[in-house]
Amino acid sequence: MSTSSSTVEGDATPTHSTVTDDLLSDYCATRLAARPKETVPWPGHTFIIREPVSGKQLTIVRGELRLEPHKGDQGGYHWICVEKNGWLGFCDPIHNMFMGHDSLGTFVAQVRHHKAHEYFCTQRHPDGGYLLLTNYKDWLWKMVIAEDGQKVVTTKGEGTAWEFVKV
Repeated sequence: MSTSSSTVEGDATPTHSTVTDDLLSDYCATRLAARPKETVPWPGHTFIIREPVSGKQLTIVRGELRLEPHKGDQGGYHWICVEKNGWLGFCDPIHNMFMGHDSLGTFVAQVRHHKAHEYFCTQRHPDGGYLLLTNYKDWLWKMVIAEDGQKVVTTKGEGTAWEFVKV
C-alpha cells in the first residue's frame, strides 16, 4: 500500500491507494475496452440478423425466409431497418421485400409494403441480443427458430435472442 499526505492550511490529510485498487481499475478498463459494442436495431441502418450460437442468419433463399449459414455475396441477408407509426420493419434491399408473418404464424418476406403483418418491436434479452416481437392475434408474439432449424415462427413462449450486426 502506498500512502501520501497533503497539507491544506497546515492540516495533514492522508490519502490512501492500494495496488489492488489500481489493478482492479486497470482490469475493468481493459475488459470494457475489449467487449464489443452491441448494436441496437435502429431505423435508417442496415443489419445482418443472426442467431449468435449457430452463427446462422435470416436470409431469403429462393423466395423463402430461412435461417442459413453465411452464403457469401449472394445477398438476401441484409435488412434495412425502417420505422412506421412507431413500429420497426425490416426490408431486404435486393428483393425489396419486407419481413413479416402469414396468418399461420410463419415468418415470411413476400410483400413490398410495411403494414400490420410486417410490424416489429424489439426487446432486450438479459443474456444479450434482442427478441423480435410482432403483433399477432392481439398478442406480441416472439420470433423463434422452428423445429426444422431453418424456418422462423411465432411463439408465446421463449423467443430467440437475435444479434444485429450493422453493415
